[in-house]
Amino acid sequence: MVQKIKQKSPFELKDNERSRSWSLRVIISKLFYSLDYENEPQATREKVTQLLLYHGQFSREEIDKTFQSSAKETTNYSREFLKQHPEIAMYEAGRNKEFPEEDEEQEGERPKEIRYIFPHYG
Repeated sequence: MVQKIKQKSPFELKDNERSRSWSLRVIISKLFYSLDYENEPQATREKVTQLLLYHGQFSREEIDKTFQSSAKETTNYSREFLKQHPEIAMYEAGRNKEFPEEDEEQEGERPKEIRYIFPHYG
């Protein structure tokens, strides 16, 4: 797939909007999961976006819409998020492991990270 992007070979799509958006979702999913998505979800999103914009078959708006439809807020932080928010990293390191139910009470107050969840395609 990356070779197809580098060569700017068009992806074969049916001539309807639903097929186009589904195909883009599959392409993004495959690219996203082939990169360091667990540790760097935002950097991975940016890399996938740049690859697809370079390829030229899809617009930024289409790409952004696909990512937004797969966005999920979580407190299961990535390394990338913790590097950008050292105060959260310190909090996470110091959480009381003896009383995890106290952490659950504070769950609603904690900042949320945006992660992307795509189906896996073979």
